[in-house]
Amino acid sequence: MRMPRRLFVLLIPALLAVGTSAYAATPPPTPGAIGLYGPDGKPVHRPHGSGWFTCKGDIHANVANGAIVRNNGLQSMCIGSYNWDDKFTVYHSSVTRNWADFPNIYVGCEMDGSLPQLCTQGRATPVRVSSIRSEVSSVTYHYPLSDFAGNAAYDIWFDRTRRPPKGRDDGAEIMIWLGSNGIGSPAFSRAVKIDGIWWGYITWGAFHSGHGWNYIRYWRLSGSSTDAVTLNLIPFYKDAERAGRLSSHWYLTGTEFGFETCFGGRGLEVRRFTDQLVTR
Repeated sequence: MRMPRRLFVLLIPALLAVGTSAYAATPPPTPGAIGLYGPDGKPVHRPHGSGWFTCKGDIHANVANGAIVRNNGLQSMCIGSYNWDDKFTVYHSSVTRNWADFPNIYVGCEMDGSLPQLCTQGRATPVRVSSIRSEVSSVTYHYPLSDFAGNAAYDIWFDRTRRPPKGRDDGAEIMIWLGSNGIGSPAFSRAVKIDGIWWGYITWGAFHSGHGWNYIRYWRLSGSSTDAVTLNLIPFYKDAERAGRLSSHWYLTGTEFGFETCFGGRGLEVRRFTDQLVTR
């Protein structure tokens, strides 16, 4: 989950209504070349050597395979990589506040309030849910068992309309927790089996700055504890549709993977990330 939102999430029993409206469609902003960029989208100095490194919040790196790595958080965290592949490492963290940071890698667009919308190259987002034939994502990751409290999770966003990529998504957020450490066992309302793995499902309404969306979480209950995972994401979307929390008329805006961090985080790694989306 994008961390500036987490601090304002409220649990409510009511479901957000599923609906659509029409906006004029415009393409996402043209992404920059591989390199390091500031929150305003302008290039910042390129580190010496073959890789990159930053301790500044909301600095992002355009990396290989059309992905973006973002140093997204409210407390100090230093991330980087020895090359420009689709990966990153957290080298330093001063996080002591629950859900303060979410260093992540993603494809598509991050719709994050007043910040410029950062869109990746090669992904024609937003994509109508009903037009998605398949979406298969793979990630290899690592989190330390000491000096880290938080999770390793997908964060997938949907908007109700095919509007220009600005503001905040107002449809749904699907989080898929692959693992967690130091935060106990998350609650869930029912269990669902997807790709041979049992997941704990829970949902609520989330709000921030006058905007609301459906928050949906799948927490891995069973299956291999390996840190290399390949997921077919369509069954998660279908399950959320059956629950009335996602509409096939809404639009996928971005698929992210990162670490919601409550404490520490030095040594967090995404070693590889790919996401293959095929439309009808």
